[in-house]
Amino acid sequence: MAGPSRFSWRLAMVIALAILVTIIVRWPLAWAARWLPAQIECAAPAGSVWNGRCAALTVRGLPLGDTSWQFRPFPLLRGTLAATVRSRQGADHFQGDIELRADGRRIARHVEADLTLGGGLLREGAMGFTGRLHARLDRAVLHDRKVRELAGTVTVQALTQGSTAFGDYEIRFPDVAQGAASGVKGSLRDLGGPLGISGALTLTDEPGYVIDGFVTLRADTPPTLARQIALLGTPDEAGRRPFSVAGTY
Repeated sequence: MAGPSRFSWRLAMVIALAILVTIIVRWPLAWAARWLPAQIECAAPAGSVWNGRCAALTVRGLPLGDTSWQFRPFPLLRGTLAATVRSRQGADHFQGDIELRADGRRIARHVEADLTLGGGLLREGAMGFTGRLHARLDRAVLHDRKVRELAGTVTVQALTQGSTAFGDYEIRFPDVAQGAASGVKGSLRDLGGPLGISGALTLTDEPGYVIDGFVTLRADTPPTLARQIALLGTPDEAGRRPFSVAGTY
């Protein structure tokens, strides 16, 4: 008699555990959305908490647009929240694999983004510049708002400030180990426009940035821009003038 009773008890426990796991895995996002923090708004939630979508997601006042995600369960065993995220707002879109680790690190891999500089997701901190920003990053690591690692390519097209057009630019961050003391460095060059630019961009610990390089006038450089460049001093034999720009974010 004891044997069948133990078997029935174990079977009941297995069934209850299976039901609990099913509820957790398939927990509807529409049910969970009501408990979201006040700074997060999810319009028209669909799917589950683990594989869901918000037709319009807003985080701390920043509209992220139509956003979907798919969490990966196994990283939870080591205290990491990992998901593939896709977001689209108008002409802007973003997708990548995101990890939030217990030690505070934020890691992004396989990132592809096409964004409006000075609007949409990048409406803050553009310093009056507009244009289109394209990013293809193999890896990005942030900790305490500081960029610790960056590998990939960022291009900016039709960079403009006010009525001044600066052209197109590319920054390449090599996939090599870079120490926090020296900062994260990428090579900068122009892809066509009124100025010839070559140099380096360093992301520092403030957090901030330093751009060091050389600028060269071209035949189609507007006179107003040429006069501003002339303030940098006398060019060398190759027509280059050194420049340095620094700031924080």
